[in-house]
Amino acid sequence: MPKALFFVASLLLYVISLSLLAVATQRLDLAGSYKPIKNIDEPEIQSLGEFAVNEHNKQAKTQLHFQKVISGEMQIVAGTNYNLRLTALEGTSSRTYGTLVFTDLNNKNNLVNFFDVPS
Repeated sequence: MPKALFFVASLLLYVISLSLLAVATQRLDLAGSYKPIKNIDEPEIQSLGEFAVNEHNKQAKTQLHFQKVISGEMQIVAGTNYNLRLTALEGTSSRTYGTLVFTDLNNKNNLVNFFDVPS
């Protein structure tokens, strides 16, 4: 009987350890690392791209016209970093740009970076 009890206790401890490891791994995965944005066509993501172009226009005194976000990834920190690739019209020419938008915990967007992506 003591051997069976020891086996059951060991097995239970093993299962609990695996469960805790899985939870810890998920949390590490969630915070800090960039993850691809699954639905790039989501209105919230497209709005972030439009925000980035509008802010860049204000700061750089340019007249780019937002077209759409074409790819991106996000990183959860004390808020969320959105690393986006988007297209915008410069005159009649469509160009690709990269941008980093930080959304703080109060849902305020801040343009961190905006740059031309060579074709």
